[in-house]
Parts: sequence; C-alpha cells; structure tokens
Amino acid sequence: MSDYHPLYLEFFRHYHREEYWEAHEVLEELWQTQRHNDFYHGLIQVAAIMHQLKRGKVRGARKLATSAIRYLQSYAPQKDGVYVDQVLDWLTFCLDTLPDSVEKLDMDEMEKLQIAPCPLPRF
Repeated sequence: MSDYHPLYLEFFRHYHREEYWEAHEVLEELWQTQRHNDFYHGLIQVAAIMHQLKRGKVRGARKLATSAIRYLQSYAPQKDGVYVDQVLDWLTFCLDTLPDSVEKLDMDEMEKLQIAPCPLPRF
C-alpha cells in the first residue's frame, strides 16, 4: 500500500464516500503530472460516470463509459490493486443498460436501471 501515491489512495477514499466529483478531481491532479497514464485517465472517467449517473445524465455517462473502456482495456486483468476486468464488465453493463437515445432520466427512472457503483478496491 505504501507504494501507491497519496493522491491515488485519496481517490479511492473519496470514491467510497460517494464523493465522485472530489475523487475525479484528486486523481486528475495526479494525472496532470503523468498525462500519458491512461490507467489514471480511465479511473477518472469511472468517477465522472458515477457523478453523471447521480444526476441522471445518461448521454454523458455513456460517452465516458465508451472512452473509459478504451483507456483501461490494455491494463486488464489487474493493475495497482484494481481488478480492471471487473471495471470493464461494469462499463459494458452501463452501456448495455443505459438507453442510447436519451439525454437525461429522472432519478426514479435511473434507480429502476439498478446500476450499482463500479467495483473499485478499498485501500
């Protein structure tokens, strides 16, 4: 655990407190120092998807899920404590579940879709 950057660990703490915007922001701070790091970029997008889902923003979540798959595929099955295969499965589930012709859903409709948070580790 001590091998991981403090901002990386902070990302997961915010994520599991459902502070998705804060998780996104803290990992983006680290990513800005390593712009080539698609793994971080993909995780940032996972947090952004959760932020979008909490607001019923279907189109934004779908767009982010598509690019997150692209960023994370090469890191499967696992990297830095993250089971990337599970994240990719979750992203695919989001794309399969979220309607592709809808901009936004109200929260009652979103809850009916039963999209659980992406399975990320706790450190």
